[in-house]
Amino acid sequence: IGVIPYVIDTVKGADGRVLYARAASGPGRVIDPAYAGMMNRMMEETLMTGTRRRADLPGWEAAGKTGTSQDYRDAWFVGYTARLVTAVWLGNDDSSPTKKASGANLPVEIWSRYMKAALQGVPVADLPGGARSPGFGIGQPLPPGAIPDEAPPAVVGSIPQSPGQRQDEPMTLDRWFVDTFLGGRR
Repeated sequence: IGVIPYVIDTVKGADGRVLYARAASGPGRVIDPAYAGMMNRMMEETLMTGTRRRADLPGWEAAGKTGTSQDYRDAWFVGYTARLVTAVWLGNDDSSPTKKASGANLPVEIWSRYMKAALQGVPVADLPGGARSPGFGIGQPLPPGAIPDEAPPAVVGSIPQSPGQRQDEPMTLDRWFVDTFLGGRR
């Protein structure tokens, strides 16, 4: 669902009367839920296999990506849950290198502490296509044309999805990603 970012939700007078209330607005659905689910799952996997301890939000599915620029000039982390997106950037405003700050350390720590505080009392919601979505997970077979939230169990011996793939090796999402975007190289 597309949303228009905002800062002020409501303004109340001294007597508690609502002077302004933001009207719900947005362009509606802007991307197919299946594609959003795939992206969520890939971004969630970056946390689970890379920065999970620092980015842990108990009870929440979260996803995100770290980044570190050349010579450690910038370190950032952009992460999100189904309820909140937050970006953290660290760097020097004169573009000089930091003391080896990388996106996977301090920005993730800042993000995690902020998110824990910001999400207190907010009802937990799973990411569409995330790890807790039924019928899909990294390392599980993904049939041709299937999407994360709708993938039925794969049948071993199904039609190969790539020229060099044996029929007894169903395609997994991580294998598909490596083959498609990295030319089969890890």
